[in-house]
Amino acid sequence: MSSKPAAPRPAPGPWIRRWLPLGLILAAALAVQGGALRSPFFADDYLFLDQVRDRPLPPVLAAPDPLGNYFRPVSRQIYFWTLAHLTGESETAFHAANLGLFLAAVVLCFALTLTLAGARAAVLAAAFLALHSSADVPVLWASGSQDLLAVVGALCALALHRAGRRVLAAVVLLLALLSKETVLMTPLVAVAVDRRGREPWGLALRRAWPLAAATAAWGVVWLWSSGRRPTMSLEAKLDPAGLPAMLAHVPQVALGLEWPHDGLALPAPPLLPLALAAAGVLLLDAWEPRPATSPASRTTRRARRRVGHLGAGAIVAGLVWCALGALPAFAVADIWSGYYYLFSMCGAAVLIGALLGERPLLVSLPVLVVLAWGSENARRIPEFATARGSWTAQSHLNRFYLERGMRACRRYLGELKRLRPTLPERSTLFFAGLPAQVAFQAADGPLVRWAYRDQSLRSYYLTTFTLERARRGPALFFAVVGDTLRELEGTDAMERIALAMILSETPGSARDILTLAIERDAQPGLYYVQAWTRLALGDTAGARAAFGAVGIVPMSGAKSEITRAFQVMSSGDTAQATRIMRVASVRHVLDPGAHAFLADLLLASRTPRREVTTEETIEAFAARVLAPELPVSWRRWGMVQALGNRSPEAVASLERYLKLAGPQARGDRAVEDLLADLKRRLPGGELAQAQLRR
Repeated sequence: MSSKPAAPRPAPGPWIRRWLPLGLILAAALAVQGGALRSPFFADDYLFLDQVRDRPLPPVLAAPDPLGNYFRPVSRQIYFWTLAHLTGESETAFHAANLGLFLAAVVLCFALTLTLAGARAAVLAAAFLALHSSADVPVLWASGSQDLLAVVGALCALALHRAGRRVLAAVVLLLALLSKETVLMTPLVAVAVDRRGREPWGLALRRAWPLAAATAAWGVVWLWSSGRRPTMSLEAKLDPAGLPAMLAHVPQVALGLEWPHDGLALPAPPLLPLALAAAGVLLLDAWEPRPATSPASRTTRRARRRVGHLGAGAIVAGLVWCALGALPAFAVADIWSGYYYLFSMCGAAVLIGALLGERPLLVSLPVLVVLAWGSENARRIPEFATARGSWTAQSHLNRFYLERGMRACRRYLGELKRLRPTLPERSTLFFAGLPAQVAFQAADGPLVRWAYRDQSLRSYYLTTFTLERARRGPALFFAVVGDTLRELEGTDAMERIALAMILSETPGSARDILTLAIERDAQPGLYYVQAWTRLALGDTAGARAAFGAVGIVPMSGAKSEITRAFQVMSSGDTAQATRIMRVASVRHVLDPGAHAFLADLLLASRTPRREVTTEETIEAFAARVLAPELPVSWRRWGMVQALGNRSPEAVASLERYLKLAGPQARGDRAVEDLLADLKRRLPGGELAQAQLRR
């Protein structure tokens, strides 16, 4: 008895053949970026939340932007107001929204590439974008909504424009531009994307007029809002020199070619995300029918010509998109970062999909692996560029920057809450010693207000201390010591704070905090130190009053004591010479030579690892205040600042010494060696970069 052969299983429908592989690629994107759901708020997030808290939307939109740099009401005020009111300022909700926006970008990139170059190109383009590191910062940082809303809006506008919905596309583009300016070149990208076959470029250009009109409308609003953006000039500058750098970074970002100062060390490839993305590519390849390969087939020849036309058009569109998408960021080229290129990388995805779409899997899959591995390298680099520069090998803000800052902020906030579970109303907190690029303290304390849910609180850096700020309510002082946040209490602590301010060249803040300390406990030493801060600020009358409060009559003329102390020192009795000069520096308090000699004696007797003392600092400072025209005053002061771990200030003082001394300073190896070491500690220096890894 014969049995009929089993009927072949029907192939899945077109929808499943194309969108199920995309689902696997979206799962790959989740595997890469899903950890963002556990991330806290950071830096600018608190400013935007602070602006929208307990306020209706119209006053929020009418108020100045909290950063004062750009006009982005859609992605800042509207987005944060909506999510904050719907979710109770939930960190998880904000990051989930950002993650959803990124997945939408992947889907839109897939859909656009599908119409430009076919299904195989679309799935490869989506896989490239899903695994790319340019999305790390926007997804991980709640404020990354600015980039994501702009890119998703621009992709929607391109898709609508290509589908003939041009007026709606223009409206969506305007909203995208009001989210972030990085998609400014979308109308020109649309010309390349919408050009059909070999039609003249002019026809495609004329069809894009609604998008151009939307961009022009945005330009009018941008100019109108210029008065509301007082700090923009501090970040952005139209310097043509940044243009070649931004274009050169396009292939660097696409390939993930960033490396630390101590050399390239590739991390392991992202195995699970790669496996999911590869499964999507393989599934699409297994289901997507190929045209017949018979050389005599007329259908084959037509299909190949169609694929060739599609592929060539998509390659051109991808190249144009890559370049144009990078152009708007040239205004901030000296702080460039990989995430600036997210829109450009959407064009790179189209380009890569078109180039690999008709290649065998033995070619396309290895290329995808290499590209994803490069992105993983950029994602895992344990550094970021600490100095401004348009040609740095590293981004200035990357995943490591955010994760490092978020860890530190979360730890310091936990320590602050343990030290002070609650705070009195109208408290003002002052912070010192916070590591660079951590962003725990910003503006007037939005993080503190968010943490304690009290809008009456304020916080500032100690270097910006003023009596007006301290007297508005209880004043509390905190410093990071040994990477731990500690509260500073008592007049001794306030004197140490003032000393740190003097070393940091902020004598006004030092004067004010000494005034507050004197009000709490009028110790004689506080008056003496305060007198020098007043002299540094040109307040001669205030300095005389401070000296008079401790019985010092300001006068000069310590020549005889200096001569005697020098003779005693020459005989080997440095201790006696120091005692003589201590008396002389008080008796002749306005004699710069007395303070200079005492400072030199004290510094010469210090042990190498001992911290610089208050006396050494004040005497060197006094000599500099009384005789700023003398090169040696700045040399000595720069040395003291270096001992006090004030590298930027020490460099400035020592360079001033070299300028004042002129040819006489040539061959001063001690200063040259110290300057070289200090510059290695400044942003961009070798030691500064190594410190990041620790």
